[in-house]
Amino acid sequence: MVGVLIALTSTYVSARGGGQGFGGFNSITKAQLESSWNGRAGPQHTAVRGVRVQWYADACGVANGHAKDEKECVKNTKKVK
Repeated sequence: MVGVLIALTSTYVSARGGGQGFGGFNSITKAQLESSWNGRAGPQHTAVRGVRVQWYADACGVANGHAKDEKECVKNTKKVK
């Protein structure tokens, strides 16, 4: 009986994409978030593949970064819009 329950549960998870969304792998990359940066530090709202994502950008436009001032931005990173 326990074996049957385990088999049914694992089949259900596989059919749903392993918990990664509806039928596939729907990860959103950091680059996708950063490409929609509005030029200001703080909370950002981005629509990626029909999903609205809220994330935080630092002064350099880095997702979950820690720069408080544009002067802290590393050379070769995005420039402020």
